[in-house]
Amino acid sequence: MQKYTFNLNTYLAVGAMLLGIILIDSYGIIIKSLGDTYSTTQLLVFRNVFAIIPLVILILFSQDDLKIFKDLNKKFITVCLIRGLCFTGVNVFFFISVINMQYAIAMTLTFASPFFIALLSIIILKDKVGIYRWSAIVIGFLGVIMIMKPTSDVFVIYSIFPILVAFCWSLSMIVLKFIPENISTAKIQFYSLFFSIVGAFVLYFISSDHQPIENMSHLFLMIMTGILGGTAGILFIYAYRLMLPSKLAPFEYLGIPSSFILGWIFFKEAPIDQLFPGVLAIVLAGMIIIWRDALRENHQRDNKKFY
Repeated sequence: MQKYTFNLNTYLAVGAMLLGIILIDSYGIIIKSLGDTYSTTQLLVFRNVFAIIPLVILILFSQDDLKIFKDLNKKFITVCLIRGLCFTGVNVFFFISVINMQYAIAMTLTFASPFFIALLSIIILKDKVGIYRWSAIVIGFLGVIMIMKPTSDVFVIYSIFPILVAFCWSLSMIVLKFIPENISTAKIQFYSLFFSIVGAFVLYFISSDHQPIENMSHLFLMIMTGILGGTAGILFIYAYRLMLPSKLAPFEYLGIPSSFILGWIFFKEAPIDQLFPGVLAIVLAGMIIIWRDALRENHQRDNKKFY
């Protein structure tokens, strides 16, 4: 059995992942606190527009400022359009979720993404899925149902929106398979964010109930949602480029206890009864998928060494 050792890249990847989780939780807290005052589409515009700031820094740091406008084709633009619309959907559904639900429950249900990725891989990428992945999909689905409790008084219609977050996020990850690996992250993010911003403004202009910004503190917080969210996205990409996804993905589940703690600190929420045991099923399903991916990656690597 191959022994896995930690090196500098491992610590950098895990550190970037954990920092990204903290940033996502932080801007989720901001959105929930502002959600009763401002419309979802108002918050969406600020979230998407000010995500440009960390992206521009990334482009300048990577010296990719001129390359992002070169070698464009219809396929690349189409994939970025799909990703941009997915990101718009992710943010809209995420905002609706955290504003109208208990914070920890909304965040936990978004962790349905691993088995959505498995399902979409079957449908879009024509992946072959065995008994372990099918088991994970079923277990994860049951975990979601246990938390949502659709047949009880606890169920609210807003419980559907975190599932839509997971679906849109999974679709945005799947379509990346259609972009060649030699295209830079900055270039992909630039065009995906562009279409996401367009989507945000379209929704803003066709919606209503917008409120004037009450004070500079609220303006600062709204700008910070974009900076925090945009930085988190870059950190996740950086982490997954340093370390195999199958080894890094388990750290994503640290977002579940952190969202519970933050929900308790800021909003005095402690929905333990509703989260358990469903949360355990969701984590178990994700870990099964991660374990199978690790086995497949090890098998492919061993085959390359053999040949």
